[in-house]
Amino acid sequence: MSDWFPPEQAETDEYCYLMPRSVRAAQVIVFGFAGVGIVCTASSGWLLGTHAALMTAVPFVPGLLLGLVGLIFNSEGQAVRISAILVAALNMLWTVPSISDGRPPGPLGIIASLAVIMLLFRRDARDWFEPSW
Repeated sequence: MSDWFPPEQAETDEYCYLMPRSVRAAQVIVFGFAGVGIVCTASSGWLLGTHAALMTAVPFVPGLLLGLVGLIFNSEGQAVRISAILVAALNMLWTVPSISDGRPPGPLGIIASLAVIMLLFRRDARDWFEPSW
């Protein structure tokens, strides 16, 4: 059985589909990671000052960009899916030095990026961003 739900009848007699579970899960992970970045940066700035906040924010830059890409997951086109995959790969590479330095996000950046990449490579995610009708 597919992850697609049956179409709901809209007022304009157009078919509207709900977002597949894999795309929704990727969107939740993206928003969660961006939220963690904002909370870590804000708490570091509040507790330790501006310089510490800037040093904490640098490893989260691709995660915040990924959060911005996650805002347009409802739009159509493979460019959205591919850009999310590329920014997730950049995030994965960008956060590797934070593991050895013992700073946030640590391994969370790699785990979140791998999860997003795997979820967006599923067939239902490809069908969501580029429907066949």
